[in-house]
Amino acid sequence: MNTINELKTFNESYDELYGVNEMDLEKIQSLVLHIESCRDITTPQVGDIVQFTNSYGEYHAYAHIENVCKDQLYICEKPYVPFIEANQHTNKIKTSTSGGAWFFIPSNIRYVGTARKSFKTWGHNGPCANGAVQFTAEVSVWEYTKGEHKFTTKTHDKFLVHNREHDKETDYNYLISKGGQRHAAFKTKEEYQHWLKTFNGVEAAENNFNSIVVWTYKQVNTSIPLEEYLALSNANIDTILWNGKHYECKRVVEGTTVTTYMPYMNDRIEINKI
Repeated sequence: MNTINELKTFNESYDELYGVNEMDLEKIQSLVLHIESCRDITTPQVGDIVQFTNSYGEYHAYAHIENVCKDQLYICEKPYVPFIEANQHTNKIKTSTSGGAWFFIPSNIRYVGTARKSFKTWGHNGPCANGAVQFTAEVSVWEYTKGEHKFTTKTHDKFLVHNREHDKETDYNYLISKGGQRHAAFKTKEEYQHWLKTFNGVEAAENNFNSIVVWTYKQVNTSIPLEEYLALSNANIDTILWNGKHYECKRVVEGTTVTTYMPYMNDRIEINKI
């Protein structure tokens, strides 16, 4: 942040309440200089980013280093924007963030490069409601994977499939969830197998309560104008169940990503017979 106007643009609500001033700018400039000058490409530092894959194969591109111990790093898998301050007496940086989960990992991890990262600090009005000023600074990026994995969410999607074939109270035999949220449901095993084939799904491990972990290619849904949809030539035509109805769609496979295209809602092509 080189000017007050740049800082105002980045902190509109704070500026409206308290007014960004020279004190804020000087504090931010001092913090940025301090953060960037203490980076070390051989040793992870507080505030750095870790591209972290946990023991379940779940990838987090922006894990945050909160503390550096002798042989370990204390990291947050999914951090909020961390508060940061520089201790004038020890010349060390200290951060405080919320989020989870938290892990200790080895400190001898692989250096990847640099990236800009968002931080917060209290503005000239001190600790108060909406009194934080946000800014960015360049930090080092590292990589660490816990354990060995055939698949991770960096390149694939991870689902939990619940087999409900013996549950008389449900109309759907296969319920698909992702991240705790329902993703899809199928009445028959044939429908479920078609979903697996479409997205190159692999049943990886059994779980409790008649459920299994399934890995598929990354699944992306997008709506486009009808003209663009009709012009898609390098795509496979398929059907998709959407809000209880079957529609035509087109799917494009690139690497380990399957993108499903549909026209905008009013132009969707309903399929009456599958």
